[in-house]
Amino acid sequence: MAGLSAAWSGLRLSLGSSELRRTYVQLVAALFVVAGLLDAAGIWAVLHYTPIDGDTSWWATIALWIARIAGIVLVLLVAPLLSLAAVNLVFPFLGERVFIAAMRVVDPARAAQLEAMPGTPMASAVVVAVARLMLFFGMSVLAFLMSLIPVVGQVLGPVFQGYLSARGLAWELLDPYLDKLQLDMGQQRKFVATHRAALVGFGLPLIFLMAIPLVGPLMFGLAQGAVAKLVVEVIEAPPAS
Repeated sequence: MAGLSAAWSGLRLSLGSSELRRTYVQLVAALFVVAGLLDAAGIWAVLHYTPIDGDTSWWATIALWIARIAGIVLVLLVAPLLSLAAVNLVFPFLGERVFIAAMRVVDPARAAQLEAMPGTPMASAVVVAVARLMLFFGMSVLAFLMSLIPVVGQVLGPVFQGYLSARGLAWELLDPYLDKLQLDMGQQRKFVATHRAALVGFGLPLIFLMAIPLVGPLMFGLAQGAVAKLVVEVIEAPPAS
């Protein structure tokens, strides 16, 4: 619930800040193109590999339509995270600019501290980003295989993918923060395990908003700004006495 609260309050912060609105335009433009291409390619692949013609029996037609719906849901849930990971990999400075701008609004002193940190060397950051992407891709393949299980799979697959995408989106949005802390892949996985509930709570509403074709990518920059709230109010918040 703390993560969920941080997501909504962070979105309001991003929408209400003129500095953030100016800063996130470039990030959104890049993500809009990548997410659109991934959505189109993924949906085409689902329809192409589940063909329905005049010779298809009625029961097979029903099964194929169920598989199509589950497949399209999986594509829409995966595309936002993959596009964000791709843009962060190629243009890491875009997400960092939005994150630091949001931190200046939430906690100026902490923003100055983070901005002064050198961060992870480029080569190491790329290795971590690729490893994180491959981990998500591998788990998404597992979710797809789960969706092929008769009857229950069409529910279990999308639910598991929703969990993976929510956690993964929060993890990816935290990339500028984790980069400043110079955490390697092993340390990042421990970090995610420690804060798993908050990350899933934070990412869950955002992943469904971002899964909306065409409209969803417009939320990326706002979500990157919202993660500053998650850092200050949840991750770095002093433990309750």
